[in-house]
Amino acid sequence: MPKAGFRLLLLALAASLPGCANLTAVTSGMPAQQVHARLGTPETVRKNADGSEVWEYPGGPLGRQTYMVTLGSDRTVREAHQVLSEEYFSRVHAGMSRDEVRRLLGKPGEIIVCGARDEEGWASRYQQQNPMFFNVLFDRAAGTVRTTQRLEEILYMDHDC
Repeated sequence: MPKAGFRLLLLALAASLPGCANLTAVTSGMPAQQVHARLGTPETVRKNADGSEVWEYPGGPLGRQTYMVTLGSDRTVREAHQVLSEEYFSRVHAGMSRDEVRRLLGKPGEIIVCGARDEEGWASRYQQQNPMFFNVLFDRAAGTVRTTQRLEEILYMDHDC
């Protein structure tokens, strides 16, 4: 099956599946055990110097939400956010490292390497009025953001760099 046809099939399948996580099920002060019971095992757990943790729940390669749940050192919820949004995209700027972007936006839906331009692109699908893609383009050698772009197209990054 051609790549574009396969991608359309995956998009159709993803649209038919219910979301795995529900941020409304998480409230401030909720114990970590209840978060785990309601949202499942996080994709990534980041431990901070102050004893807090951030639990990441990405919506998968075709998902439109990524949740970040911050637990205090007392193992209760301090805050929870859906980070695939304009509020968080606007914080990404030239010069940021891959780690800084990953901590802000979570796991990208797809990573494309463009050897000809010495670029690595991270694409995240999100929902506005229509399905959109937020792309972060990194300088591969420096490991830092060159630019970002928002696209409404299904073929959101040039795979043939």
